Amino acid sequence: MIESIRGSVERTAESAVLIRCGPVVVSVLAPGYFLRRVSPGMHLDMPVYLHLQMEGNRVVPLLVGFPDEKDREFFEKFISVSGVGVRAAVKALEQPPDRIASAIASEDCEYLTTLPGIGSKRARQIVAGLQEQMRNMYGEAGTSGTADGPRSEARAVLRQLGVPLGEADRLIDQACGQLEENAGTSEVVKRAMRIRSGN
Repeated sequence: MIESIRGSVERTAESAVLIRCGPVVVSVLAPGYFLRRVSPGMHLDMPVYLHLQMEGNRVVPLLVGFPDEKDREFFEKFISVSGVGVRAAVKALEQPPDRIASAIASEDCEYLTTLPGIGSKRARQIVAGLQEQMRNMYGEAGTSGTADGPRSEARAVLRQLGVPLGEADRLIDQACGQLEENAGTSEVVKRAMRIRSGN
């Protein structure tokens, strides 16, 4: 079993990061939320999940990388839901696991359907299969909507202003990237609305 990969980033592709480990370059699938943090030249020591996939008459090994072991554990639970395969899960995880876990724990199927490839039926299956596990992994705070402080509060405000959930999360990510780490809810909301209006 391969537990982790250590090396420097050669480049990133659409859904993978290429890691140089000595003379070998390894292609590692990476969820979108993680891939956005990675850049060429960065040194990574990342936990990985190894999956052997049958394609016709051959077995294809797939490695999926994560920023930490807790995110890998979330992924393993996520793919335990019937119908959610490894590649589909990598594609779906455009947002951080704690945010998705909060939606699962609070039965927010509307949020889950904003993830790539997740329809309403699959969202209900995910909630039914993982709700209790997400509460155990991330705590009851994950169901209160305040697990990530100003982000959650800003998300609620943007929703009240009529911003679709998926767009709200993208705006908040951009706003937080431009603000100080300890920025408050009102600052995040103001910056997000400026970004949305193109200012």
